[in-house]
Amino acid sequence: MNSSEIKALPDGTPVEAFLQCRSKSRRVVATGKGEIFAGDLGDNSGEIKFVAFSGSTIDCKQLDDSIELGTVVLIKGVKNTHQGFAQIVVSSRDGGSMHPALTGEYDLSNFVPKTNQDTEAMWGYITAILGSIKDPSLKTLVNSFTADAGFVSKFKLFYGARMLHHSCAGGLLEHTWEVMQYCELACKIHPSLDKDLVFAGAFLHDVGVLRENAEPLGITENKEGFMMGHVYLSAEVVSSKIAAIQGFPEATRMKLLNIILSHQRREEQDSDFYQRTPEAVVVACADALGTRVSQYIRVKKDSAGADWRASKASIGGVFTE
Repeated sequence: MNSSEIKALPDGTPVEAFLQCRSKSRRVVATGKGEIFAGDLGDNSGEIKFVAFSGSTIDCKQLDDSIELGTVVLIKGVKNTHQGFAQIVVSSRDGGSMHPALTGEYDLSNFVPKTNQDTEAMWGYITAILGSIKDPSLKTLVNSFTADAGFVSKFKLFYGARMLHHSCAGGLLEHTWEVMQYCELACKIHPSLDKDLVFAGAFLHDVGVLRENAEPLGITENKEGFMMGHVYLSAEVVSSKIAAIQGFPEATRMKLLNIILSHQRREEQDSDFYQRTPEAVVVACADALGTRVSQYIRVKKDSAGADWRASKASIGGVFTE
């Protein structure tokens, strides 16, 4: 049950839900007897107030100490309305409780931004493009990824990047979907391009993001990502898959790895490789176009109703009218 659904319930309805702590405070009640732990809880549907009263089974100090801002909690209480605002009341009398939820008990994507594109439609487009690959070695390689249920599940959920672009659940999928569309158009304009190589490179160029960032969703960087970065890790992941494919052509291996290693602009932090083929140029340009355009669009959306201009450190000023 999400916060929006809870707010629509009649007063007095028992509630049990996973919600994220957005604000909190602890204070002594007006009578001086006991404490109150209160604040706001929320998810992607909105926010709702909560109030917990100290009692035989509720220790407000312990709640305040154990629940940080951003913590997802399992709350059991009663929906009520106070001064015109919906709230969840937690009290020992009603069998209420509140505690930090354990990882795996809830879907974290309910509490972070999500892609506004259709996940299955994007994945369907990607697999259709990959299905057009005729080179047997490249087809075997991409199939080793798309047939891996664990990989596919993470690929559909992970952030595209932690901050700069596609910073949402499903962002990696959305970014790859965009890059592959730009690449498909380039191959139509320039039919001499090796489409199989372009499509394989576009699909695999960021698979290292799944190792660079921590589960769930890839919101935070892990040690391996900090030390090596997603560009190198993408090449390493693909190299290990290629090593398991008997007779994989050496020239194809080198060209594909050059696409991956050179896909990010040289002035950015992770890459210092030149594009050595026209196919590498196509993927690098498609990647740059996808990341830059998405940042400008996000700044405009986030600044709706504000001044005629806004700025973002990675791209500078944006005209928002």
